[in-house]
Amino acid sequence: MLDPTYAPFLWILAGLALCAAELAVPGAFLIWIGCAAVTLGLVKLMALTAIPFGWSLILFALLAIAYSLLGRQIYGGLAKETGDNLNKRAQGLVGREFTLVEAIVNGEGKAKVLDSVWRVSGVDAPAGARVRVTGVESQGAVLKVEAA
Repeated sequence: MLDPTYAPFLWILAGLALCAAELAVPGAFLIWIGCAAVTLGLVKLMALTAIPFGWSLILFALLAIAYSLLGRQIYGGLAKETGDNLNKRAQGLVGREFTLVEAIVNGEGKAKVLDSVWRVSGVDAPAGARVRVTGVESQGAVLKVEAA
């Protein structure tokens, strides 16, 4: 039988192993169970009397549930921030200014946008003119612009 004085250290070691396993198997789930085990180990270490194994398992389960709910709150909030503009790069360009590399003639031209050249539509303007993106058309393939 294992000496009960080592139990807190075994819980801490198991928790650290679970946290390390999260690096190999990412998914933001093992980390919370590992935190529960580490917390239980610290509680057992600081307890003045020995906590029976059965109560340790119950406390571990409660801590794992609490940490998992906390993790869901943290990661759930992050997931809500992403969304509608995923794969809609052109929408992120609205309001920004760029330089025409090809004059806008008959409503069509080209502008240097970051590291590429995009088709633009708007009022006729000479090459080298600064334009501001006001919208997107043709499913994001053409930027609507106006003079900056």
